[in-house]
Amino acid sequence: MNRMEAHKLYENSVKILKKNQHENGGFYASPPGTRYPFIYPRDHSIAILGAISAELMDQARLGLEFILSAQKPLGEFSQRYDIDGNDASYKDLQIDGTGLVLYTLGKYFEATGGSFFEEMADRDFVLKYWSTIRNAVEFILMNKNEEVDLIHTINSIHEYPAYEHGFEIYANSACCAGILSAVEMGKAIGADDNELDRWKNEAEKVKNAILTRMYSPRRRSFIKCIRVKDKNSKPIAYDAFASSVIDVDAAEYAPAYFELISNHDMKTQATVKRIHRHLWDDEIGGLNRYPEHWNRNNGGYGPWCHFTCELANHFIENNDQELAEKYLGWVVDMAHDYQMPEHISTIQRFELWVEDYTNAEILRDSKIKMIEQTRNHPKWQDGLAYITIPLIWPHAEYIRAYNNYMSKFE
Repeated sequence: MNRMEAHKLYENSVKILKKNQHENGGFYASPPGTRYPFIYPRDHSIAILGAISAELMDQARLGLEFILSAQKPLGEFSQRYDIDGNDASYKDLQIDGTGLVLYTLGKYFEATGGSFFEEMADRDFVLKYWSTIRNAVEFILMNKNEEVDLIHTINSIHEYPAYEHGFEIYANSACCAGILSAVEMGKAIGADDNELDRWKNEAEKVKNAILTRMYSPRRRSFIKCIRVKDKNSKPIAYDAFASSVIDVDAAEYAPAYFELISNHDMKTQATVKRIHRHLWDDEIGGLNRYPEHWNRNNGGYGPWCHFTCELANHFIENNDQELAEKYLGWVVDMAHDYQMPEHISTIQRFELWVEDYTNAEILRDSKIKMIEQTRNHPKWQDGLAYITIPLIWPHAEYIRAYNNYMSKFE
């Protein structure tokens, strides 16, 4: 890995993070004039985690203020918002966003001192938003199925109900980690012990269900999703959707990503080996998010910088410098002018996707604009399709991975 280029990409990633935070506090998913000029709780939360890693604590706090103030009456957070915090959703609820907000708030509180350095910790901030935290936890638990102790969702990280409607691993991991973060913050501010005990008990049930029901010993891997149409199905065996999604997916790293299980654990190690074996792109390099045959490859099938950064962290944690540099070095090499796209494809794959969506008449205006921008990008002349550049999410994940790499190996 080119250390100098890696550092330049880090510095520019920090600049991009700061530049794309609106004065109201919201982090754009991609800059105005590109495909995603909105605030998505998922992307926004990861941007805050990047800010925390870069020690941009004022920006992190402002970002949290924006999203916590945008909570809906039942306790959830919308699929996306405009810069004023108004609901701008066009897709169904994605409960992982609610879990991510709690998890990110917990990371902010931990970074300010948490329960270990009370004179430093931003306890007043947690106290200010405690009712918001409580409502978010209760909303998550309202969507928990008591038969299997898992949380139901319609959409998750890929926004693809066909493979995510039911008990999906990323959504469950995010929500479980979010509740556990709320418990720790509650302890630090002296919240009601009975309530905290109930939350912890429910979160531990979810964690145990993730580590047992969502792990396949024969495949030696976590699985993507247990399909269930109705969150209240009892018994779920007779639910209309009842089935399992066992295809390899980068999201199956979620239990370790959200610290529910160690990166050194056999289940994590085996899952990552499976992800690497099946999703590393042999033609371009980098990590794809799921199999090509899912055929939902907006902009053409190809690797994603932020998923590649996530797996780099696994290898960093396991002292595997060779694979850590393979993953992180690929991100550095593929950055254009020290900016990263949503994902990268070949022209052949890109045009195949355009043909499929054109023939099916499912090209929205935003996708038509994306096609034009991709073909006009300088990397097109190199035979590559760079989709939506810059996307803020991969810059935030790169900041976290780079800092972890430097702490471990430098």
